[in-house]
Amino acid sequence: MGLAEKRLAESIKTEKLPAFEAKLKERAGYDIKVDIDWNTFTAYDEYPLSRLDIVFDDVESFVKKICTDDMGKEALKDKMATIHLTNSENNDDVKMELKEDTLFLTVQLVQSSFNSQTDSQLANYVEALL
Repeated sequence: MGLAEKRLAESIKTEKLPAFEAKLKERAGYDIKVDIDWNTFTAYDEYPLSRLDIVFDDVESFVKKICTDDMGKEALKDKMATIHLTNSENNDDVKMELKEDTLFLTVQLVQSSFNSQTDSQLANYVEALL
């Protein structure tokens, strides 16, 4: 990780991540912690970090889809307290898993390709487990 990646990661940690968590709280009605495996996002270059906004948008949208009413908010609160994001260079690693109270999302934001879960895929997967 070079200086550019370090600076971008730090600005995301101090500016974008708190704003993103605040949006999730507004949508869900409770605190959802977002845990990012920074090493997997900074191991290559700035590109994965610059694409993180796309993942944030899909996650926010999926929370909004589930939390349209109090029933959805309560159901999500009972099952999910944390979202853990990991980046991989291998497209086959892309997955989502709700385990204990954590939604584990592995995305592929490296190289010229891009693969992550859409808001509808996330909502359908999580809603089925609520």
